[in-house]
Amino acid sequence: MRGNFFLIMAYLGFFGHRRSYSVDFKGNTSWEAMAKTLASFVHEVKRVTGERRVDIVAHSMGGLVVRLAIQDHNLGPSLSTLITLGTPHKGTYSARLANTSITRDLRPDSALIQRLNRHPLPRNIKVLSLWSRSELFVIPPEFAICGGSKAVEMTSFTHYSYLIHPRCWETVRQILNS
Repeated sequence: MRGNFFLIMAYLGFFGHRRSYSVDFKGNTSWEAMAKTLASFVHEVKRVTGERRVDIVAHSMGGLVVRLAIQDHNLGPSLSTLITLGTPHKGTYSARLANTSITRDLRPDSALIQRLNRHPLPRNIKVLSLWSRSELFVIPPEFAICGGSKAVEMTSFTHYSYLIHPRCWETVRQILNS
């Protein structure tokens, strides 16, 4: 949800990151629609700002949407950094408790998860996976580590702590400034 990033965007803005945007996937009911919306949004941001490449911070399934946009919509050349917060990169066994098309695709054996993990992320993108042993939704928690990324352990965080805890905001800020 777009408003989930309000606090982290305000924090980053306080420390000089004046251009922060959040994408609204409202009304998108498929992975493909979300990936296409994201790719279009990033290209519009680049056009308006004149930036050649952008950084993305994605929470939960948003990280999978980014990866899908990289694979299906050539988003890779537009990205500098991808930071994922509690993204079920290898799926999650907790998705077996729900039965919608989106949550079925979060299962470790789903076609979406298998396809995303067959293709490595482009080397031109700095990728960091923030994950926690205290994770409540990504089970097992190590499934939040994307292959080829730098894993940053945030143990004690639960799934939504990434969005509301200043320690996460500061970790993201330091990564973006490095």
